[in-house]
Amino acid sequence: MLTIYDLKNNVMLKQPDFFKLVEGYDSFKGVSFVGSFKIIEKELLPRFKQIDLILGMEDQKTGKNLDQLLNVSNKVKQLLSLSRDSDFLDRIENQTLNLRFTKDKLFHSKYFIIENNTDFIIFNGSMNLTKKALKQNHEMLWMYEGKKNDLQDLKIYEEHQKLFKKNFEEDSVDYLDRKIINNLYGKTKKQITAIIADEVVDKVQQNIC
Repeated sequence: MLTIYDLKNNVMLKQPDFFKLVEGYDSFKGVSFVGSFKIIEKELLPRFKQIDLILGMEDQKTGKNLDQLLNVSNKVKQLLSLSRDSDFLDRIENQTLNLRFTKDKLFHSKYFIIENNTDFIIFNGSMNLTKKALKQNHEMLWMYEGKKNDLQDLKIYEEHQKLFKKNFEEDSVDYLDRKIINNLYGKTKKQITAIIADEVVDKVQQNIC
């Protein structure tokens, strides 16, 4: 059961619909474990014009982030799970969907910055972007809803933006190289595996160098 404490109104929201709370916003930034790309495809892509997401790991994966990043079969499985008419790869290519992956250290915190030109909501707490977290698990978040032209609201917004910028630019790496996107369209599983394997080799060589 999802519970959210609204800091602005000092009220506890019990079993709210997370995505109803963010209606009217067009930008989604966050750090979260994502069980499947399906939730990005089905829930985030239709709602947000810009998505910047750092894919964290669950606790049992601590210390294995790089292994997961370089796991060819896992990447292929995720890509093949997408619908045939999905614009997932197009969104990565045009940079309206940016997926990064934690480097060598675990991101245990989960937080989201959701905004439009004038307003924002920040969520922070235990919830990951998974079906179980949204609908089944006992999860707790706090939320702060504010306006960008309000000086009292601006401080928490700016501090979270600074944190996300650091996490995104310094503490994570691209999950999928945009340069290979065009090569993935219409390919078989075997062909996609070969393309992803080549990308992984390049990443390993870059790390060695």
